[in-house]
Amino acid sequence: KQWYQRRVAITAGCAGFDMAEFFGVKRSIRISPLASAEMIITKLNELFGEDPQFTVELGEAMRKKIIENAKQNRREEYNSAPGIAILFNQAGGKMTPIIKEKVQAGLKNEKHVEKLIEEIKVKWDIWDSRDDVVDDRLTFDNFYFGFMSHFISCSRGREIDIGLRALDMDDDGMIDWSEFRFYLVWAGRQYPSVQSSGELLDKAFRFGLIPAMKDEIEKSKGTGGAVKSTRVSELVNFIKFDIKTCRLILSKSILI
Repeated sequence: KQWYQRRVAITAGCAGFDMAEFFGVKRSIRISPLASAEMIITKLNELFGEDPQFTVELGEAMRKKIIENAKQNRREEYNSAPGIAILFNQAGGKMTPIIKEKVQAGLKNEKHVEKLIEEIKVKWDIWDSRDDVVDDRLTFDNFYFGFMSHFISCSRGREIDIGLRALDMDDDGMIDWSEFRFYLVWAGRQYPSVQSSGELLDKAFRFGLIPAMKDEIEKSKGTGGAVKSTRVSELVNFIKFDIKTCRLILSKSILI
């Protein structure tokens, strides 16, 4: 299978293995509660091209909306075209044909993507039961061997452990399903033509999880190698997928 063939064999023990270098993924701005107005505008330009509406003032309005949503416990995703389009509309932006087209494309297979996520959840539950407590949480070990080892053929090393902390919301050595699912839904929106759960995992890891893990590794190197845990909420806002909301944008309805 193509997504599995991307797995690379590393020498035993991964001596000298640099995960950040190995996972050479083009850096893309990720929008979180820590994002600045300038970062948000850069993301809009990245996804939709330049538009007179994309001003720093609009970016500031969107930034404030992110904070407001977070305070109201509205866990939404802002990094795919549909996700940031919702935020754009909430902040007073007017839909353009290009934005509409990208939103429609991102949502065209949402039901299929949800089925793929359900397939992945079945595998998650199997690994979740290994510690005799089914609580929608996996240890770093179980997450690594259950999912990540399909992409890296080596034993866990220090850099991989540091990277996994980007998913550890509570800094307790566990990864929650809601944390992982966020990346799966994002991948389904960003790459709506995925055909299988394996392909969805590949997109989620290579273009979502891996960049977040690289950031965590680079932060640790910047502090002299000290491990500094970062809450997932500081990297991304969790998703609460609502297809009705997305359809409202297409009809230029006001989202509140």
